[in-house]
Amino acid sequence: MAQGPSTSDASGAAAIDPLLPDAPGPDSESALPSYADVSVKIPGLVFQLRRDARGRLQLTELVGSDPIAAVLSPLRDVLDIRQRLGDLMGEAYTEVMRSVEHSAHWLSPITTRLRLACPESAPRWYSIQAIPERLDDGIVWHGVMVDIEEQVAEEQRLRYLSGTDELTGLANRRAFMGQLERAVSLSTRHATALSVMLLDLDHFALINDTWGEGLGDRVLCQLAALVASQLRQEDLLARMGSDEFALLVPLTPAGRSRELGERLCQSAARHDFGIGRQKVTVSIGISDFVRGGNSAQLMQSVHANLMDAKRLGRNRVVHRWAPWKE
Repeated sequence: MAQGPSTSDASGAAAIDPLLPDAPGPDSESALPSYADVSVKIPGLVFQLRRDARGRLQLTELVGSDPIAAVLSPLRDVLDIRQRLGDLMGEAYTEVMRSVEHSAHWLSPITTRLRLACPESAPRWYSIQAIPERLDDGIVWHGVMVDIEEQVAEEQRLRYLSGTDELTGLANRRAFMGQLERAVSLSTRHATALSVMLLDLDHFALINDTWGEGLGDRVLCQLAALVASQLRQEDLLARMGSDEFALLVPLTPAGRSRELGERLCQSAARHDFGIGRQKVTVSIGISDFVRGGNSAQLMQSVHANLMDAKRLGRNRVVHRWAPWKE
């Protein structure tokens, strides 16, 4: 008995489209209802992209209710959408087309994400996944396009929190130490100056005990803002924990950083932190990086200088050569 046409793999087993089970061939008139049926179950758009033997790209199917459909639907009437995609995707176009070429060559899935401008709203992030199928006259991709704006926003929030002090909004210890490692590497490679400063708020426990932790937190935030206002864009200020702050000062020898430290001490002493007549002061230790050393030695040296500033009466800056230089 004669049977209808079917596709088979090398073993003779019938091939199954992972996105569209039992879907008819791309040229079938009933293809659109099949895509529509699938789109009901997917929170986004279902599409079919075809590339002919001449390399022209055509958007042959697009179903779904996402707002971006209003932007993409007109492309179904375009014989070759590559230029229109370039206008729509901007800088992302090159990377997307690289994924398309790789998929066409290896018949591997396309998995990418990009940001697209939506009608009457800010640009949003979308995830695109598509499975290729080779045809006699080209390749067709069966794909889905899903709005992932909320997912990307959450990823960005978590990345921000992983490197940010929640109270002050400054970099945290983890972020500072990572940046310090990179700065030490650059200083070693290019023989450039690098210094680090540790700044500790004097008698902070007394401030908390007298005025309460809420006002103590306000003092920390004010101090962070006061210091940050006197830094260059390339400097990195971080809260290392409790009342201790660190400052990474690239391309600057410690002698110059000491001048900055003195200004910070004076600024803190003059500033009104809103705790009556109680004076807020800071102690600062500074060390410069020496080629042949490492970040751990640098932090050990600057911490020793901070302890000396405390021991010598607080409200002062101490800068001494690192132990391994002597």
